[in-house]
Amino acid sequence: MALNAIFWGCQIPARYPFIEKSLRRVFEELEIQIIDIDGFTCCPERALIGNMSEEVWYLTAARNLAVARKNAGKPLTLIQACNGCFSTLKKVKEDLDHDLEIRKKVNKGLGHIGLHYEGGVDVKHIVEFLHDVIGADTIKNRVKSSLNGLKIAVHPGCHMTRPSSAIEFDDPLVPKKFDQLIKSLGATNVNYPSKMLCCGGELTNIGNMDEGFAVTRQKLIETTRLNVDALAVACPNCFKQFDNQQFLMQRNGEEFEIPVFYVSELLGLALGIDPKELGLEGHRINTESFFKRWNEEKEKAGKVKEYFDLEALRKCYECRACLDDCPSVKLLDKYDPVTIMGKVLDGKIEEAMEDNAIWECLECHTCSELCPQGFGMEKVFTTLKHFAGEKGKRPAPAKKGIEMFEKTSKIGEPSKAQRKKFNLPDTPSSGFEDWKKMIEAIRSKKENEGDEILNEP
Repeated sequence: MALNAIFWGCQIPARYPFIEKSLRRVFEELEIQIIDIDGFTCCPERALIGNMSEEVWYLTAARNLAVARKNAGKPLTLIQACNGCFSTLKKVKEDLDHDLEIRKKVNKGLGHIGLHYEGGVDVKHIVEFLHDVIGADTIKNRVKSSLNGLKIAVHPGCHMTRPSSAIEFDDPLVPKKFDQLIKSLGATNVNYPSKMLCCGGELTNIGNMDEGFAVTRQKLIETTRLNVDALAVACPNCFKQFDNQQFLMQRNGEEFEIPVFYVSELLGLALGIDPKELGLEGHRINTESFFKRWNEEKEKAGKVKEYFDLEALRKCYECRACLDDCPSVKLLDKYDPVTIMGKVLDGKIEEAMEDNAIWECLECHTCSELCPQGFGMEKVFTTLKHFAGEKGKRPAPAKKGIEMFEKTSKIGEPSKAQRKKFNLPDTPSSGFEDWKKMIEAIRSKKENEGDEILNEP
């Protein structure tokens, strides 16, 4: 069995124990065992300790790696819950593994305390572990309470993917794995111009509060304009900047109110863990708006799920590839199927059903044939037409055709005069009475037992 440990760093145990709680609960829920290891110090933080002494920085990081391997008793994965810790330990590990001269010098220093770096420690970021080891699809399949309908902006942070020469788990300029994790929870990722900008934490750490605020403010302005429901982070320093500093901005009269969540908190919520267990009351920024929106979306989803495959419908709404091939879109200036599907996703099924445009879907199967997920917009419109018909809201010609079908089992009666003109024989006798008997039996069963014949096993 793989051995996993979390390097908690300094800030999580000291300032954000609720993040530690959420990580432990998520791993428990995912049935991933983690061990605690004694003897760790600060990673150490590069911008502070590295600038004091690169030698001390290297030796401290190498000691942490050596302690992890020695105290674990066998090779292990050391999961990083902080971007800074990850960048430091991964960089030093890569240098030790590939530069024999550095390794020799470091081991000489470690020898003073009876330690020796020999490898056997796989350093992974928490996002990397969740995405690459557990797997986004596995997580998606474990979701109990989807974040469908929620708009979440991801803040990767500077050190999750950099320096890329050492880290190499995602694109350093356009990382995607954090976004994919959020998407696996059902949420919609929202991109914004300053996504890859630093949180401003390093400026705050050296006492330049106004400058740090300015960097944080830029992201908050952009995400506020985009009406995001939350900001997702995977680093305690980034969390501090967006939660605590945003709170201070609020106190100074600035109107920001974007809930901030560490990745394991969002994952925990989607896995069905009670918010109280996750310690969300420790946040400075009130999360009430997030939960209000989430409850609204769950209510909408409940309505939609009664009639549609919600996930397929959402993918269809986002894809829109078949719009270029839809005959009605090409020929009818005002035909807008996307707006109608948007109403359905918003739970406004009655409103969508009453839109006369649903009848402009030709049911030509073009979208169904081209759809890579085998869905097709057509399914949405045929369902809406059915609902509209049940409420007597069909166009007059369609209503007339159905009335004729109900009376005769046909939608057109042959003309004896026309048949005689072309010297055609009389049409075979109608199966109307037999058909009528079958339909009446089906309707009686449905009324009495509340079931459809075709739905029987």
